[in-house]
Amino acid sequence: ADDKKSAVLTLTDVKVSKGDYTVNVTGLDAATTDKTTASFTGQDEVLTKIDFINAGDTIAYAEKTIVKVKAANQYGENATTNAGSYNVYTSAATYTKITKDTDGTLLITLNTANPNTTQGVSVIPVTVVNNDSHITATKNFKLGTQPILTKLELGTARYSVGTTLNGKGENVKFDLNLFDQYGGTISYDSLLNAKVYNKDNNSNTKLFGDTTLIWNDYISADDVKVEFEDNGSDIAQVKISLKNDVDKAADYNFTVFNQAATASGKISVKSAKVANKIEIGDLNDVIAAGDKDVYIPVVAYDASGNQISIDDLTSDQNLKRININVSGAKGVDGLTSLKIEDSGEHRGTIRLSEINDNAKGAVSITAIIATANASSTSTKTYTIADARVPDHFKIVTDPAKAALPGATAAVELAIIDQYGKKLDDAHYTDSQGNNSPGGGSNKYLVTVSAATYNAGGTAIDNSTIGLKLDTAFVSRSYGKGNETVGDFKAFNKEFTLYTTDKVLAGSKVNYTAVITKNGVEISKLTRTLTVAQTTDDLTYSVNAVPTLFNLSDSGVVVTTVYGPQDQKITDATLKDVTLSQVFAREVKVSAKNAAGDVVKVPTGTITSITSSNNAAAKVFLAPNGKAYVLGNKVGTSTLNVSYKTLKGETKTATVVVTTKNDTLAVDKVAADSTLTIGGTGGNAFIDPDLIVTDNYGKEYEQDVAQKANGTLGVTFSASHYSKGISEVTITSYGDIKVTGTGTFDLTITSPSGKSVVVAVTVTP
Repeated sequence: ADDKKSAVLTLTDVKVSKGDYTVNVTGLDAATTDKTTASFTGQDEVLTKIDFINAGDTIAYAEKTIVKVKAANQYGENATTNAGSYNVYTSAATYTKITKDTDGTLLITLNTANPNTTQGVSVIPVTVVNNDSHITATKNFKLGTQPILTKLELGTARYSVGTTLNGKGENVKFDLNLFDQYGGTISYDSLLNAKVYNKDNNSNTKLFGDTTLIWNDYISADDVKVEFEDNGSDIAQVKISLKNDVDKAADYNFTVFNQAATASGKISVKSAKVANKIEIGDLNDVIAAGDKDVYIPVVAYDASGNQISIDDLTSDQNLKRININVSGAKGVDGLTSLKIEDSGEHRGTIRLSEINDNAKGAVSITAIIATANASSTSTKTYTIADARVPDHFKIVTDPAKAALPGATAAVELAIIDQYGKKLDDAHYTDSQGNNSPGGGSNKYLVTVSAATYNAGGTAIDNSTIGLKLDTAFVSRSYGKGNETVGDFKAFNKEFTLYTTDKVLAGSKVNYTAVITKNGVEISKLTRTLTVAQTTDDLTYSVNAVPTLFNLSDSGVVVTTVYGPQDQKITDATLKDVTLSQVFAREVKVSAKNAAGDVVKVPTGTITSITSSNNAAAKVFLAPNGKAYVLGNKVGTSTLNVSYKTLKGETKTATVVVTTKNDTLAVDKVAADSTLTIGGTGGNAFIDPDLIVTDNYGKEYEQDVAQKANGTLGVTFSASHYSKGISEVTITSYGDIKVTGTGTFDLTITSPSGKSVVVAVTVTP
């Protein structure tokens, strides 16, 4: 309770029957609380009496006249017994039905306008009997004339959620209690269909007018919907629904009227999702001349001063009310009047597609909200910095220093500009730092090359050792100009230093990356990979194998369809490590030299593998030389691994593996943050490089995840379509079909709730 010293137990849909009950209050400090339990005795409800509660003894002459009855329990409250527990008897009038109103009152509907009755003369006896307790009530009513609407009262507000309207989609309902000249209730059906009486009974003139609601406080007709309807008991009700979130939290007063009868009420509305105040956020980078696709953050607040979420900021309602103007830059299609991005990786930001080429200029952005209830303006100006140019390299993947024949080593660098950001786009610049698209006085290039030598230092060709990106090459340049093979983005990828099994011991490849300005070197990085020699002191070991899942014995593996032509992999295949390695772990051998440097080991080093306990773990040596182990049943096993050393020796090492039966679950879902596909679609497993990791640490990547998904249970959904996209469908095996072009968000979700969002761009 509000006093923090007591608790109130409110029973809603629970019916208490006879018995003793104990209530426990949790979450309190027992040391400072005197009592945390309370008991009460419940009693079965007993019907004690039935009373007619019409305002008078006269009822109207109408095809539907409502007589109100209160059936009271031992506490004087409306009894909870249903309307079907009562029988109604009458003469002269015709009994139609008995229902229960929203407040628990019984409503008896009679037809008093029939050949057996006369206005102002007839007497209508009504008897109500409860079938269980046989309690009875009888009353004789005088029959008056046709009803005249004289009074209108609103019932209690019934909100769809809580005690206020919080946002779009919620509603509140009020009963409209319409009373005639005798104090009787006019039914909803009579309100709509009753006709003015004439002796020939052929009148088409409505007895009652149309019910109307007017607002005494301003609320936009675009934001609210008013409906008059039956409350389920033939009593009129007004239903007020929010079509949009409202930008002003307040009590909104209204008046309902029909003919001379009126009633006033109010609805309480919260404003929690509508932007009333707008701010341009802080940018964690400079805006440079010639930049493309700069995204400016936006922050918005509701009427209570609370920051609204990205989902709310990008609602249709807020996108319409927030206007953006920009100078010194352009949006999509060269526009300077912009809208907030409503989909993709940068949803909720302002996209500047193109920055002016002149450095030292300015970009000015103004965000405006101007409505009847809210007014907010935010302007921010950025000085345009010098065009971005390459400054130095950042090592993303540092290659190993040594390798056995046939092994490879990955190397990846990123070009970093003068502002410390990764640079994908090359620029010509002039002496003032301006971007010069047609060619300027300054030209920047990044060149990557590989020099290959034998053990004696003599240059050799790259047939047995060298550098490749897809294919082998000796030297390539990146940037602007005819001599380049691509922009800097093409360089910011993973390259491979390779050897073949024919390479001579001691051979080496020197990898060099250089940044030049007008031919003058400004940054350089080199790495060397050397082929090990038989005289090297190498130490070999079998890598530890993480805990295995008892896959074969678990019963969770199912046949999985992984392609549109009903391509499938059966559960039997998935559980057999000799047929499928989808759920298996690779067993690897590693090596180090005397200096402790990692020496890359090629596939095929392992010559045999056995398991000491096939009941716990089964093994397989594939034709490509890779060794695998798959968990079978709970237990442990020692793997005996034979491998070939550089000196031609065959050695054996052991590693212990443990198989457990902890329920298999997805622990992590990862994918590229962005993806571009064409009009023919794509695949949600393959294209964003999806990696699913289970709770045993096993990774399933791309097509492997696709084949394991019958067991893993990853699902896909699409949301936040841009205007150019009308439909997105994604199959269980990941195929994406899109109608239109633009952007949408692909959400990849596991049964455990782990998810990742990929911003997808669809091109023609």
